[in-house]
Amino acid sequence: MPDIAKITKSENKKEAEPIEPIAKFSYDNTIDETDGAMKSFQKRFGKKRSRFSLIAYILLSVAVAVGIAFNTSAVPLYFALAFCLFGLYYNVTDQKRTRKRVIKALEDMNPEEYCCTIYPDKIELETIIKPKQNEVDLKIDEDADEEILTPLKTVFKIGEDLLNFIENEESLLLIFNRRQIYCFPKRCMSKDEEDTVRDFLIEQLES
Repeated sequence: MPDIAKITKSENKKEAEPIEPIAKFSYDNTIDETDGAMKSFQKRFGKKRSRFSLIAYILLSVAVAVGIAFNTSAVPLYFALAFCLFGLYYNVTDQKRTRKRVIKALEDMNPEEYCCTIYPDKIELETIIKPKQNEVDLKIDEDADEEILTPLKTVFKIGEDLLNFIENEESLLLIFNRRQIYCFPKRCMSKDEEDTVRDFLIEQLES
């Protein structure tokens, strides 16, 4: 008669074995890569909304201009035209201003390091935060590295979280909830790692 206890122990051991990641790599982001990532994101997800607003302002501007042509003494129409033109200008330059604000904020921060680990059912992202030069050193653990704080980990579940994949010339981009961008620079991966990550993201997120 088989040893049930031995079989059960063996099965539990197999279940406890950690799953090997499909890919794992460390990376950082330059200002140019971040700007390029935002441009790709805006082109993919912001184009439709921006185009709708642009067409609306153009039509309103034309309508108001026609009204002025038929009634040049209607002062309120001039204010309406100025409002439409301002809205048109704001719409055209909005995405560029947004990128500038983000880039400005990043320039004032210390560069961060990241680690991406991709499993068959999830993607783990760790952000290693370093204190700024002018900050007081915070040492929680006497044996810990004085310059690095505990990494922050974010986990995305494949099939549960709203994820999208975009690729541009410099990076592979993971989009969460169509609002957050995670930029994986190709320079930080070997050719095999790049192909593996791309194939996985395409298969899982674009199917």
